[in-house]
Amino acid sequence: MSVIKTITLSTISLSLYLCCVVLSHAQEKPLLFLTEELPPYHFIDSQGEVAGAFVEIIQATLVQANLSGKIEIQPLARTFKATKNQSNTFMLSLLKTPNRVDDFQWVGQIYESYAVLVGLESRPEIELATLESAKPYMIGTVRGYHSEYFLRENGYVENENLSLSVTSKHLWAMLFNKRIDLVLTNYMALDRDIKKAGFDAANIKPYLSLPNFPNKLHIATGLTTPAVTVEKLSVALSEIKKSGLYQNILTKYNL
Repeated sequence: MSVIKTITLSTISLSLYLCCVVLSHAQEKPLLFLTEELPPYHFIDSQGEVAGAFVEIIQATLVQANLSGKIEIQPLARTFKATKNQSNTFMLSLLKTPNRVDDFQWVGQIYESYAVLVGLESRPEIELATLESAKPYMIGTVRGYHSEYFLRENGYVENENLSLSVTSKHLWAMLFNKRIDLVLTNYMALDRDIKKAGFDAANIKPYLSLPNFPNKLHIATGLTTPAVTVEKLSVALSEIKKSGLYQNILTKYNL
């Protein structure tokens, strides 16, 4: 009987040990950080490596937190879906909006951008003081973006003074072909998006800044990522901000 007990206890001990080993390896798996290509924040450099200001901030945060991770460039839609649904997957920068707050865990603010209404510089008759004063004009944005929600909340109506495009390329084509008057956009991506659509950003000018539009970009992850991991990264991000390293990285990229 004692032999059976000894064998049973040994088997249990071995099982517990193997479980601990498996859990340990699971915890050692590198975190995955995803983002789209948007120089100088995150992009593929001439050596084929992921580079940019936000990339270096993530790398410094991981070192400070004593965690391992990798960063990949992927299309925005795929990045958003993976971050929301996969554990230990993060977006480098996600606009923190009221309708997203409960769907993600927020590591901390990585940057602050701002939204503007832009249009062709050849439209001197457009003079705007407030978002309300822009209602006589047709404003465009991409369907499903927070900017659509923002404009609807402020009284804009589709096909009256709100035009929704399926893609960013279509949106800029609508503006340059004078089928809409203005575009609500994030100033960070303005030059990149216009060039990618095949147009010249030099022909664009800002007509109105929108300080009430959410402008805080955060490192974010889905609800299944362990809270302890989120906390480690959050503390580490705060530490590199306090040390001055965060600002040094932004300064390096003229941000």
